[in-house]
Amino acid sequence: MEDQVDIAYQFDCDNVTTPELEELFKAAGLGGRTGDKILRAFKNSHLVCLAYAGECLVGTSRAITDWEYHALIYDVAVHPEFQGLGFGRAMLDSLLSRLKVWRVMLVADGDVQPFYERSGFQPYPDVMARLDWDNL
Repeated sequence: MEDQVDIAYQFDCDNVTTPELEELFKAAGLGGRTGDKILRAFKNSHLVCLAYAGECLVGTSRAITDWEYHALIYDVAVHPEFQGLGFGRAMLDSLLSRLKVWRVMLVADGDVQPFYERSGFQPYPDVMARLDWDNL
């Protein structure tokens, strides 16, 4: 199905704008992040994979890593009109193929965990997080 829609993948943040990231995140249900902070998060990541349909940003993903043992994947988001077409999987596979580390982790809501399980992810015990909502 993926070949029915012309998608171009981009592996840097050149020409990405804050408004288009905000719009995609809102459409994909990952709202709450606004302003230039969202763009800086992508620019400060070690790896990014963005999906464009023409000039329209329709997918994002990014990772941070120590390049030796650990990596974290964040912000895998696909516009609802493009979900189920393989673009999220392609972005995830792009990141995973470049992360030659022992452990890759991510945070996923229960409703999308089956998507990640198909790429080999599984629940991981003994994980803790500290959240500071004032810094969202």
